[in-house]
Amino acid sequence: MSEPQPSYSDDEPRRSRSTGIAAVACVLLSLPFLVLGPYLLNAKARIELRCQPGGVCLLFHTSWLTRNEVASFAVTDIQDVKVERTRSARRNRVPIFRPTLVTASGEYPLFYQWATEESEATRVEAQVRQFLANPGTTPLEVVRDDRHASLRVGGAFTGVGVLLLVGAAWLTLRTRAHQRAERARGVA
Repeated sequence: MSEPQPSYSDDEPRRSRSTGIAAVACVLLSLPFLVLGPYLLNAKARIELRCQPGGVCLLFHTSWLTRNEVASFAVTDIQDVKVERTRSARRNRVPIFRPTLVTASGEYPLFYQWATEESEATRVEAQVRQFLANPGTTPLEVVRDDRHASLRVGGAFTGVGVLLLVGAAWLTLRTRAHQRAERARGVA
């Protein structure tokens, strides 16, 4: 004959309850990661300026998830291009640079993040000035991609959120198995 199964007492916690609470905790813990991850992946850190000879210039801001057209203007609307200079907010206060396009409708930075090398910003400035000197000859394409930082951080946040959801799903399956075992033993 088989031995009788010990029944749970009222003060002894049931396994199904413990794993159920852990599953809910994992879901709740994953929510901030699943909100912040895509938010960080959606940083519009790639800036593209495309101008056709004698035609229209289009300015795009692109993230890993979306692409938005920020501005559309004629080549004749471009008034100037300049390099903004300032100092970083960090302790060592290094100089930082960013090229900015000045148009009739406003100013548009051509870098998402400020560059620490002045040559990067002045190279873009020279490229735009060369196009403005002869706007009818060749197209202009300026692309600056600063999305790598948002991919690392946003991807890590999203990955942690997904792993927590997978853990919650596994704990939910364990909860169901514990509930079946408890019902088979006669514990309600």
